[in-house]
Amino acid sequence: MPVKDEVSSAVDRLSSTLSAVGRFLHLHPELAYEERESARYLTSLLRAHHFEVIEGVGGLPTAFIATAGVDHPSATVAFLAEYDALPVLGHACGHNLIAASSVGAALALQPFLSAIGGRLQVVGCPAEEKGGGKIALVKAGLFADVDAALLVHPSNRTEIFKSALAMRALRVEFFGKASHAAAAPYLGINALDALVLAFTNLNALRQQLRDDARIHGIITDGGRAPNIIPDHSAARFCIRSLDLDYLGDLYGRVVGCFEGAAKATGATVTIDDEGEMYHPMRCNRALGALFRANLEALGERIEQTPEDQELGSTDVGNVSQVVPTIHPTIALTDQLDVVCHSAAFAEAAGGSAGDRTILLAGKALAMTAVDLFTDSTARRYIQEEFGARHARRSGPDQPAATVRVI
Repeated sequence: MPVKDEVSSAVDRLSSTLSAVGRFLHLHPELAYEERESARYLTSLLRAHHFEVIEGVGGLPTAFIATAGVDHPSATVAFLAEYDALPVLGHACGHNLIAASSVGAALALQPFLSAIGGRLQVVGCPAEEKGGGKIALVKAGLFADVDAALLVHPSNRTEIFKSALAMRALRVEFFGKASHAAAAPYLGINALDALVLAFTNLNALRQQLRDDARIHGIITDGGRAPNIIPDHSAARFCIRSLDLDYLGDLYGRVVGCFEGAAKATGATVTIDDEGEMYHPMRCNRALGALFRANLEALGERIEQTPEDQELGSTDVGNVSQVVPTIHPTIALTDQLDVVCHSAAFAEAAGGSAGDRTILLAGKALAMTAVDLFTDSTARRYIQEEFGARHARRSGPDQPAATVRVI
């Protein structure tokens, strides 16, 4: 039996274990940087299957790297496991399925690594939803010896290639002066008015944005009581674009919106970066072609939509800047109105549809790793493409900043 068929069968034999992984994580959702129970569960399983596990990598307590295979491999392949959840909604992005499929592919491959001469890593990646845990792992050099990085994300479509928006997340605070809102409003400085005006300024800016850019945010503090003029207000914003240069320019214009609101109201403002900047996604076509062929061999139908539409952001983009990477999606549901970050998507991720996605993704990941371990021509094409695109990469990192305006 060919190796691909054997590893596919191995994933099937692991089906009850992998379903248990997906459902355990779904029932125990943990927010960014708090995924202690999730990390313990995954690392225990990997150790039981003879992976060497190092926890707390990259300075992140809930990150890990699990390694198996030969000392001098033909290739080193990393499967990325995400496992953080969203506030209130839980696993509405399906990270429980990402972790289960990456771990499942690794468990299925482990017995074959000596025969095919490969080294495999499962990289436990916390905080994709907030803060960008993979960025710390990139900076720590965890991908320096990796030849390819892969993960599969659940979605409402099965697609191989999708761009991702570069993103900066900001926390903004306005500071004013409290006073009685009825008896002495003239003695106060209204921090909430400053924040509302900032939103108005941003709405005016949106008309001049490029089509690929996005600005959005929420108010996290709007005051304590309606009869007290708020002396503090706060909000969180995301600024996104397909390229880093434009994102840097847009950041300056957004800061101008905040500064103008502070000046108009007499408030002061602080602007702080929340976490690191997410980079755009650099999809490796040669690597994606391998994955596509394996997915189609498993009977899955690809429904590729325009790559620059319906985009979010992911810290996988930062990984894709340093190693050939793919981030395909597999349809968790065929209902196009059931999208990530919704309650309906979270429900599907915890049921039989999630089980199917885990097995399909796990098989395609494992089969693609077999290609990488055994096909030197494919590895060369992947590296040549990555090297050519690396030479054309756009823009330097924008430095983090804190701004105070009086």
